Amino acid sequence: MANPIILKGGTIYRGIGDAVIHQGFVEIIDGKIGRVGAVSDLSSDLPGEVIDTTGCTVTPGVIDTHMHVFHEPQMLCLSEGAAALWGANYAQSALRAGVTTMRDLGAQTNAVFGLKKAINEGYVVGPRYLVSGKAICMTGGHGWANLSAEADGIDGVRHLAREQLKAGADVIKVMATGGAGTPGELPTSVQLGVEEIRAAVEEAHKAGKPAAAHALATQGIINAVEAGVDTIEHGVFLDDRAIDLMLKRNVALCPTISVYPRIISRGPAGGEAAFVVEKSRPLLAPHFESLRKAVAAGVRIVFGTDATTLYNPVGDFADEMDLMVKAGMSPVDVIRSATGIAAEICGVQNITGTLEEAKAADVLVVSGNATEDIAAMNTPKFVYKDGVLVYAQGHGYRHANLSARPVLKPDLAL
Repeated sequence: MANPIILKGGTIYRGIGDAVIHQGFVEIIDGKIGRVGAVSDLSSDLPGEVIDTTGCTVTPGVIDTHMHVFHEPQMLCLSEGAAALWGANYAQSALRAGVTTMRDLGAQTNAVFGLKKAINEGYVVGPRYLVSGKAICMTGGHGWANLSAEADGIDGVRHLAREQLKAGADVIKVMATGGAGTPGELPTSVQLGVEEIRAAVEEAHKAGKPAAAHALATQGIINAVEAGVDTIEHGVFLDDRAIDLMLKRNVALCPTISVYPRIISRGPAGGEAAFVVEKSRPLLAPHFESLRKAVAAGVRIVFGTDATTLYNPVGDFADEMDLMVKAGMSPVDVIRSATGIAAEICGVQNITGTLEEAKAADVLVVSGNATEDIAAMNTPKFVYKDGVLVYAQGHGYRHANLSARPVLKPDLAL
């Protein structure tokens, strides 16, 4: 057994409930979480390495449940090998920001499966990587050009879901409505129908995997919930009926609330397509109001950024978390949505997502008190994945095999 690492003196949030430990400690042993508690419970003679986290907050690593590592247009022009290398760079940027698990909800290239294997088997440094493979849309549906594969009818959708699962998908993603990013469609259009979505959901659930639905329009949201999906992605036009149905079925909402503000802020001058900007403007107010209503009603909210798109850089989740707080969530609620709840949604709650004994030591240390000021979550100081220090503020980050390199110490200049 290796000597433990003790993160001592900071504010601890374990990713469960509302309880916060002030002047607490987290023990890391052999890549796993050991004891967690108040500093007053520690003996004065501590074995191993003690790292002072006074003035910091210690949380589970962030789980971003909605990313697109292979979304950039130029990705489609690359070989799978080149795309995987590009994707690895994105993944490492996410890890530096404190994202220790990420879920990719749509990529047309099969490089997504190669990158998943490389990261999860330790060939490449990166967050734990969960993927949907290709999202499923109707012919001409949302994301047909860069995120999705097209299928029509119950049998067509079922076959495509099975293909993604065969390739190694951890989640099945369906497009229930239009969106802002695909030309020639309306965000308010309803696309895949209830029975088509249900076919995909059945295949996911038979394989023990969750199902997620891109759904903006009210009827599309209702269709997806009635079909049995586990999460609604975006949820721009939530009405009382949709919210009530989500509560009844225990369906979570991943709002990606910062997406449209960022599109509009970037604008055509910043490289965003004019049609995307114009379609995004009328979504801004109803999207925020939908999140506010969902929070007030008690819908489970799960964290996701829609990151790696041109307007939403990977690892920058300050805007997303800030808007979640403005919609009525407490900072602790937001952190829980990005840790414990996110782990449950992704089906990895027995592995990571909370600071509990024997779980993977995926740990984020940020400067300041993030349980009171959510902006602190965007100031990573140390990031641990499986108990290995992979990022230290001011000391950098090394691109190497996690299992092959020595543990970095916070005071080690690289």
